[in-house]
Amino acid sequence: MQYPPRLGFALLVALTGAFGAGLSGSVGCSSDASSSTSTPTGGNTGGSGGTGGSGGDGGSTASVFPSTFNDFPSDPQIDDGITPEIVGIFKDNPGSDTGGPCVAEPSPEALVPTNWTPLRFEWALPPEHNVVELRLSVSNQNNDLVVYTSQSSYTISREVWQGLTRNSAGLDIRVQVRSVRIDDGGTLGDGPFLGLDSVVHIAPVAAPGSIVYWTSSGGTALKGFTVGDEEVTTVITPPAVSDDTGCVSCHSSSPDGKLVFFTRDLMDGARANTARLADGTAAVPPPQMVTDVALGLLARVTQGAPVLSAGHYSPTDAVALSVLYSPETGNRGELAWTDLRATDPATGWGLLARNGDPRPVTSPTWWHDGSTIAYTSSIGSGSGVVASSNANDPTMDIYTVPYNNRQGGDATPLPGASEPDYQEFYPVISPEDKLLAFNRIPTALGNSSYNQPLAEVLIVPAGGGTAVRIEGNDAPACTNRPSPGITNSWPRWAPSVETANGKRYYWLTFSSTRRDANNPQLYVSGVVTSVVNGVETIERAYPAVYVTTQPPGENNHTPAWDVFQIAPPQ
Repeated sequence: MQYPPRLGFALLVALTGAFGAGLSGSVGCSSDASSSTSTPTGGNTGGSGGTGGSGGDGGSTASVFPSTFNDFPSDPQIDDGITPEIVGIFKDNPGSDTGGPCVAEPSPEALVPTNWTPLRFEWALPPEHNVVELRLSVSNQNNDLVVYTSQSSYTISREVWQGLTRNSAGLDIRVQVRSVRIDDGGTLGDGPFLGLDSVVHIAPVAAPGSIVYWTSSGGTALKGFTVGDEEVTTVITPPAVSDDTGCVSCHSSSPDGKLVFFTRDLMDGARANTARLADGTAAVPPPQMVTDVALGLLARVTQGAPVLSAGHYSPTDAVALSVLYSPETGNRGELAWTDLRATDPATGWGLLARNGDPRPVTSPTWWHDGSTIAYTSSIGSGSGVVASSNANDPTMDIYTVPYNNRQGGDATPLPGASEPDYQEFYPVISPEDKLLAFNRIPTALGNSSYNQPLAEVLIVPAGGGTAVRIEGNDAPACTNRPSPGITNSWPRWAPSVETANGKRYYWLTFSSTRRDANNPQLYVSGVVTSVVNGVETIERAYPAVYVTTQPPGENNHTPAWDVFQIAPPQ
């Protein structure tokens, strides 16, 4: 791979008298302390400009922003126990372009938001190698960040990372990783040996919101963090809900982020929904948010998978949808609505018609404008979430149905997410209702969506079309953990779309078992689109980056990404 020479960039801002009288001196933007150059040009250099600022050739000011920065230190960082001579060994030997470390994190070509936790690099050394050189280069940084270590990972310091994401947002980090065996006899073979020479992209935007996920380790809990946090917060545990709650699981946010709606398993094995404050107190919401009648309706068994929409969350129209199994539904999964302001249990709920679809419902998602619901249609279902197929009906497809003021309507398969050769499940609508992400596996009898190792994440236009497989499904090739086979499951979108340079930036989280311990962990992929003549097209769905905030030894599944107002970590 060829790389261009390091290029500086400069942005010249000029203010002229045409912007109004009384402006003088340099532009009101100070250079950053980390910059290597700062060359304001001028002050007030103009002549007379007439009166009242009306002269076209009046005084002008200009300032040149720094073109290069010193966020990366000039000296290499060398671990204790490694002699300084290591620099010359790597510098003076071109070595081999193969045979070096397997870099597992971040994935080559991953896209990282500017508010991400300090970037961590992880690798596995070849047998007998004991020293790694990590070299990071960015076109507008005067220095390379060079690290010599015998460890299996390196994390950029928070100070360096914050400077880099501030001053180099939108640029690429060239990542080179080499290794060698160093001992009393010198180096091993013809090293150093190259393991990776690729890039990581720094997005020009941040990732919004907070993620609350389900952990099944050490007893279940809902834990969460705001993007950029370095530790997680426990949001809800079963004992904090009630004495008869044995498990908390599938969950979503109220549109204002103040509440978590979730499914709880009772000690007798039944399943029901409820809602609690998201601030870590697990307090019951006040009646003006959810009435006691509505909480009672949500608590009916068996019921699961609650979802809400900003289009129907106001003082006069607040509704939660869920999947209900009851005598009224023939004990099969149906879409039920619950009026969160209900005062009469007889009129505070109902079922949405799904004309044309005879199968039960699982895992619904609701458009933010409140117009449409997508869900999984399959012959078998469990807890409102798990879909399955059998010998009589292998169908496991994504359907849509109108909300239609609580009435429902005709249910239709979603093109691109209802293909006969595949079984599709776990749909989720993007912010602004443009894209729908979902899981897919090859069609087979007896399949279940639960903890499905063959699952991969795809994206389709919300109205249907050609599905795009995200690159985030794939772990780096050198890890020998191919997909399908690593349980890429339960995608969820960040709560808003960010825009920069004419592009639209989405973020998508999901769980995967690609790490060495084979336990589910959370990852994030960037999805960049462009809009031409009113048509939004995916330009790239990037490789994934590991969420270093989460405890690595826990089983972390089913994330929800929204504007959760969770407490900061203590």
